[in-house]
Amino acid sequence: MAERADLRIFIRRLPITTIVAAILALVAAISLAQRLPAISHRYDQFDFTVFYGWWSDYSSGGNPWTDMRGPMHGCNQPPSFIETFSPLARLDRKTAFWIWHAAQFLCVIAAVLLLARGNDPPLGAAPTIIVLSLVLMSRPFAGALVWSQIAPMLLALLCAAWFCARRNRPGAAGIFMALAALLKLFPAGAAGYFLFSRRWRSLGWTIGIFVAGVLLTNPVHWFELVTHGLPISYHVGGRAELTVLSVVRKGVAHLAGTTVRAEPVIAVWGLTGLIDLALLSIAAAATITSHGRADLDGLVFGMWVALALLMSPLAWIEETLLLLPLFLFGLLAAWRGFQSREPTGNIGEDIGGNIGLIAGGATLVICIVTEVIKAAPHPGFPMLLGAYLAAALILRARTQSDSARTEAVRIPA
Repeated sequence: MAERADLRIFIRRLPITTIVAAILALVAAISLAQRLPAISHRYDQFDFTVFYGWWSDYSSGGNPWTDMRGPMHGCNQPPSFIETFSPLARLDRKTAFWIWHAAQFLCVIAAVLLLARGNDPPLGAAPTIIVLSLVLMSRPFAGALVWSQIAPMLLALLCAAWFCARRNRPGAAGIFMALAALLKLFPAGAAGYFLFSRRWRSLGWTIGIFVAGVLLTNPVHWFELVTHGLPISYHVGGRAELTVLSVVRKGVAHLAGTTVRAEPVIAVWGLTGLIDLALLSIAAAATITSHGRADLDGLVFGMWVALALLMSPLAWIEETLLLLPLFLFGLLAAWRGFQSREPTGNIGEDIGGNIGLIAGGATLVICIVTEVIKAAPHPGFPMLLGAYLAAALILRARTQSDSARTEAVRIPA
C-alpha cells in the first residue's frame, strides 16, 4: 500500500507537459515502427526509383536533363541535387533507399533541436519531445517517407541557417541557406529573411555560396535545367494544389473554359506576380516592424519559409513539413502575447489585439490538426495561405500592443 501511495504522489508531482511528452513519444514510436515496414517495398517505386535512375544516369556519364529517360522524360531537379546524391547509385537500390531515409529521419530530429535551442528562451526537454513527436506523426513526414522526398533535409538546412543567424554566425547561416537553395531552388525565397532584417553578411554568403555551387557543378547542366527541367515542373505543377502559381493556373483555366495546359500564360503569370508581390510585402513589413525583437524573430523566419513555399512553382503536401517553424513560433508568440498583455488604455487596441491573437492562434491549431490527423481532409493551398496570414496577424497584434504600451508609458495622460 505504501508503494502505491508513493507512486500516486510521484505521478501528481509530474508536470503535465512531461506526461503529455511521454505519451506522445510512445505513440510516435509505435507509429514509426508500423510505418517503416509499410514502406520497405518502395525502394523500387516512385519517387525513389526516379531519383535513383537520375543518379545512375549521371554516374554513368549520361545527362539526366536531356536523356529523356524515366517517367518524367527528363530531370527537373538542380544539378547540385543530382551530383550530391549520385554516389548513392554505386550502392544497390535497397541499401541506398534506407540510407536516404535514415538521413531524412536524422534531419527531422536536427531541425526540431535547432528550433528548440534557438527559441528565446530555449524550449525544455518535454516541449521539445512534444514537438518532435507531433512531427514524426504528421502527414507531411509520412508522405516524405512514402514518396522519398527531401523536405526533411531542406527543413534542417533552413533551421540551421536561422539558428546560425541567431548566434551571429553569418557565414554559416549563408552557407546553410545556399545549400538548401542548391538542392531545391525554391528555399532561396527564404533569404528574404536576411534581406529585410538587414543581415547583409548572411545574405552575401548566401549569394556567394550559391553562385559557387552553380560554377562548381556544370553550368551547362543549369542551363539545361532551365530549358528542359523547369518546363517539366511547370507541366507537373498543373496537378498540384499548394502554391500560388498552381492555384492561379487552375482558376484562370476554369474562367477561360480551357484546360490547365492551355491556360492564357500572360494572365496566369500576371496574376501570380501580383499575388506574390502582395504576400511578399506582408513578410517584408512584418520583418521591418519587428526588427530587433528576439521573441518574434523565429516567427518572422517561419513566415519567410512559408512564403518561399507559396511562391514556388511546384510543391506537394509533403513539403508543408517546412511550416514547422511557423507553427511552433506562431503558437508561442500567441501564447506569450496573452500572458504579457496589459491594458494599453485604448479599448480598440486591446480588443483588436486579443481578437488577432485568438484568431491567429486558432487558425494555426486547425492547420496543425490537418497536418497530424490523417482522417481530416487536407485543404492544401487554403491551409498554407491561412497559416501564413495567421502568423502575420499574430505578429501584428504583438507589435501593435507592445508599441502602444510603450507609448502609454512614455506619454503620461
